[in-house]
Amino acid sequence: MKLPPDELTQTAIFVLVGVLGGAVRYLRQIQQNIKNFSIIQMLIVLITGGFLGMLTYFLGTSMGMSGPLIGFMSGMAGLMGDEAIKMYSDKFKRGN
Repeated sequence: MKLPPDELTQTAIFVLVGVLGGAVRYLRQIQQNIKNFSIIQMLIVLITGGFLGMLTYFLGTSMGMSGPLIGFMSGMAGLMGDEAIKMYSDKFKRGN
């Protein structure tokens, strides 16, 4: 799949939005003393957030959603982290 430069830029923006959502989640967990700071854990959360941002971008564009809605969903998916992965996989296992 080759993406045109403008679509590649859009994808990168929504990946970044997902990463920011993941960062917010991680920082909130540290602030609430749920977790201690760890570089490895932070990288896992940021990579997961970026991956979810990308998945949400592809899902949203295939469903014809607007850019702002996809941006919101990408950020929320990054913020949700593992729960979003479970929701996506459950949804597609059912075939709905």
